[in-house]
Amino acid sequence: MKRTGKMKVALMIGAAAVLALPATGLAQDAASVAEAEAVGVGDIIVTARKREESLQTTPLSVSAFSGDALDKAGIEEFSEIASRVPGFTFNPDNVSEPNIFLRGIGTDIESAASSAAIGFFLNDVYLPRAQGTAIELFDLERVEIVRGPQGTLYGKNVVGGAINFITRKPTDEFRAGMEAGIGNYAAFDVKANVAGGIADGLSGSIAATARRRDGFAFNTFTGNDMEDLSAFGVLGQLRYQPSDSLDILLTGDLTRRRAQGKWVDILIPSDHNIPFVNPDRRRGPNNIDGKQDADLGGVHLTADWDTGSGTLTSITAYREGSFVAVNNDAGSFIDFTRLVYGPDGRIDFGAIDRDAFNDDYFVNNKDEKVESFSQELRFNSDFDGPFNFLAGLYYQHEKVKRVENSDYIFVEFFAQGEEIGETRLKSDTWAAFVEGTYDFTETLGLTAGIRYTRDNKRFAVYRETIGDFLGAEFEDENGNFTRSFTASDKQSWDAWTPSVNLHWQPAEDVYLYALVSKGYKSGGWNGENATNPGEARVSYDPEYAWNYEIGAKTMWLDNRLRLNLTGFWTEYKDLQTQQFVIFDPNLPADNVIANAGKARVKGIELETQMVPVDGLTLFANYTYMDAKITGDLISTALQFDTSCFCSVPVPTNLKGNVLRRSPENSFSIGGDLTVPITDRFEGFVRADYSWTDGFFFDNENSDRTAQDSVGVLNGSLGLQTEDGKWTFTLWAKNLTNELYESGKSDVIGSVLVSYAPPRTYGASLKWKY
Repeated sequence: MKRTGKMKVALMIGAAAVLALPATGLAQDAASVAEAEAVGVGDIIVTARKREESLQTTPLSVSAFSGDALDKAGIEEFSEIASRVPGFTFNPDNVSEPNIFLRGIGTDIESAASSAAIGFFLNDVYLPRAQGTAIELFDLERVEIVRGPQGTLYGKNVVGGAINFITRKPTDEFRAGMEAGIGNYAAFDVKANVAGGIADGLSGSIAATARRRDGFAFNTFTGNDMEDLSAFGVLGQLRYQPSDSLDILLTGDLTRRRAQGKWVDILIPSDHNIPFVNPDRRRGPNNIDGKQDADLGGVHLTADWDTGSGTLTSITAYREGSFVAVNNDAGSFIDFTRLVYGPDGRIDFGAIDRDAFNDDYFVNNKDEKVESFSQELRFNSDFDGPFNFLAGLYYQHEKVKRVENSDYIFVEFFAQGEEIGETRLKSDTWAAFVEGTYDFTETLGLTAGIRYTRDNKRFAVYRETIGDFLGAEFEDENGNFTRSFTASDKQSWDAWTPSVNLHWQPAEDVYLYALVSKGYKSGGWNGENATNPGEARVSYDPEYAWNYEIGAKTMWLDNRLRLNLTGFWTEYKDLQTQQFVIFDPNLPADNVIANAGKARVKGIELETQMVPVDGLTLFANYTYMDAKITGDLISTALQFDTSCFCSVPVPTNLKGNVLRRSPENSFSIGGDLTVPITDRFEGFVRADYSWTDGFFFDNENSDRTAQDSVGVLNGSLGLQTEDGKWTFTLWAKNLTNELYESGKSDVIGSVLVSYAPPRTYGASLKWKY
């Protein structure tokens, strides 16, 4: 695997230093370029701590992307946000189970019983399962990314970070807008929104988006594109303000996405698969086109009542989601007309030339449905004295049904079959939390809080195999051979998650803080890959994290330079991770969930944003991360044994290895220049470049599944009226057309990959009132 050399690090630091001029630092966020005002860097109000406060006086590591900045950057889905945040890795290959990692922590566990490490929220409502990454992004006021464990105020398994989407609330003031765009791959999109007063104290808004494009890959067998997209979203809000003390917001959202399957390519073939490598990385034969579909939406009712001594908030929400992912995960083509079948209707592997076929054919059909209801009640005091507090209660009920049907042929193992796994989960989460702040002086304060969370989970699994077993044969409760079995279990986990935060503002433009916090993620079951009821009922343990963080948020040069620096050290216990383990050398590896005894992630986040002259904004972001497995985590691999002249599974302790999806160095730089052309028109140029160090896709740190460092350049230029009502933009993403992996796995000697999007470009016309 290629690692960053001293020269690359020096160039990276140099680039940041040039943009930061006399200081060393890193921009608070790439997209907030648009927040720069004529007099300097503009302030951003965030609610990362469930109260409105300036980004520069929030004692947390937070990046905030304004809605205008998202529009100017042409960001339409969450993957594009993640790619602009150093230290954030996101693999959207599967619409139902995206792999999201922040500060080296995330999850790639496939099970109805699993919990995500990164929490997604829409107006403080938790988005269960994959809703946070599938939702259409539009009509947003901002997006906040809060790094590290957030166990006190957010809870709900937020052990790695929280992402909160905040919509633009309607007011009595009328606003409207429309945008239409075209691009390569026959892309077309349109957006529209309107908002304003309806009656006395009543306002509303509605926004909609629709977009489509052809696929990035082509299936020569079916003659169809793969990785295409057709998406639609609508967001409606009604706001009732009968008095200055009462504010009620009703929100409804709906997203519908349709797409063909994800393209899978054989990057490194096994000896057997050498003849089946596609000359074109994005073109070749596949038996199916597959699909990646999502339907999701919800209704939220939020009420804020100013009691005079504080604000009482109630948030009631119901959400639904449906996800379907069908893919040939082997990236292979099997010519079924050349197969020979026996009297029983099954393939006669002894009667065919196995070298004429790809070594595996594996079609995965995943269907998942989720429903959730949540209720949060909290009180945020507003006392005149030095002490204030926030206290609340939280409840969520979640129901998940997940069915995975795998149809497979392994010519090397003489195996043909179909495996069915249905998992169901019903969970209830109860929590109570309190956080208080005491200001010793006008500049020195202490915030301390604690949350108690209890998760009650009920889990059920049905497993069936038709034909040859994919792994070990199934057994019933008595150890007898069976083709199918069922199992169920229920468990409860709870945790106390405290936090302590000391913050000091020694000068008007300098804000310092030191934070200690604990995070928690509930346990689950391995039932989806179990071979008997007893194994299906074996649970894995909850995951815990202690986070130690110090930070400095500063403004310089008469508000023309924002410079923020964060150092963090996070210790994880019983880290939940997914491993391929070989139990039988005559069978493919099994995918099991395990707890790594301990893991540690430490690093530095450096952020700057600068307005050297009016009309020009520059930014630079840099993250250094050292993520290691520090406890026992056992993996097995096949090794040749001379005593038996055969391959045997050999266990290996991965203690000391780098955590998967954890680049050591990553940065982004860019700028935004606006210049007057005439009295009525302005021209603008925008560009951002993000670079990510090489990293491993697995905890085994295999060079075969490592990704080399990669840099991606995005840019746009255009013309706008001085009042900002009309904007014409030419844009391009991945301008240099870098081919790099978004997913990678080593299966039966072949390395299979999926790719990030290629170069895309287009034009858009926008009007707003």
